Amino acid sequence: MESLERLPNIVRLSERVVRVLGLNPSKFTLQGTNTYLIGKGQRKVLLDTGEGVPEYTSLLQSVLEKELAGSIISSVICSHWHHDHVGGVPDVMKFLASRNIHLNDPPASAADAESSTHSVGLVDLDASSVMPKVFKYPSPEHDDPETRFLEIADRQEIIVDDETTLVTLHTPGHTTDHCSFYLKEENTLFTADCVLGQGTAVFEDLSSYMKSLERQLTIGGNQPFKIYPGHGPVIEDGPAKIREYIAHRLDREKQILSVLTSSGGGSSNGSSIADSSISGVSSVKPNTGKTAMQIVAVVYEAYPPSLHPAAEHQVLLHLKKLEQDGKVRRGAAEEISDAVWEPIQQAQASL
Repeated sequence: MESLERLPNIVRLSERVVRVLGLNPSKFTLQGTNTYLIGKGQRKVLLDTGEGVPEYTSLLQSVLEKELAGSIISSVICSHWHHDHVGGVPDVMKFLASRNIHLNDPPASAADAESSTHSVGLVDLDASSVMPKVFKYPSPEHDDPETRFLEIADRQEIIVDDETTLVTLHTPGHTTDHCSFYLKEENTLFTADCVLGQGTAVFEDLSSYMKSLERQLTIGGNQPFKIYPGHGPVIEDGPAKIREYIAHRLDREKQILSVLTSSGGGSSNGSSIADSSISGVSSVKPNTGKTAMQIVAVVYEAYPPSLHPAAEHQVLLHLKKLEQDGKVRRGAAEEISDAVWEPIQQAQASL
């Protein structure tokens, strides 16, 4: 397994972008969630908020005061509903309400400053006049209504300042609400969890995910662009990485089809779902059907068994896409994990 590149908690990536780690490293979040402060002037947009690690707001305050000369956050954008991207919203908003009130009405003395630091009323105050807006593509089944997200739409332009423009790209697949953001002035793409700085991304719907990858390829025209991912280091050649992701998924698809068309390791019940094919004409050979876990045993043979359940989930997502593409079909089963899948010969697929 690829070792993770060490990333600093704070790093300036360009004249418009500062990356701040969410301080939540794990096997799922890699080095932690990348959050980004975006903007050329004093007003910044914060892209993603981490998952609510208490130390994150202190780190954010340090960046705003020391690295960005007292800049303010005018808006917060969340790329998608996953907890490691929106979980920090409540803490960040409380911190920003307190800070913005303090900046607008600074304490008259050192003693007042000390008391305001510990003022619960100040931190909890719902001051709409100083609270940044929080934007997100809608996901009604997952969004917390208390956050009061403002909806962003596909291809919507977000004007950060006179010299900084973000363009929203709805890129579903990882989640239904997932968005990427194109920084026009620097020809860079914030891919969130669609493309990672290391390793490969997970997804809910492979068909949507592949279309999103193809869409991201078009954003820079024929010009190369950098990727600022939701996890991991900067990707210098964005199009090459996206093509690598697409090729990886297509290769995995070919592996799965190869396993299904091989003669070994067929279904355990000794029968073929092709027995009930249209007009009694079988489009597959008997006993070639396999469950997702039987496919995993071949495709992921080199991986430890402890990883096979996760691999099974990925294989099932591939099989669903292949089913939508008319390349495989599944037998009846109460649980999808028990279903036997068989290939459809393309000459018969239109029957």
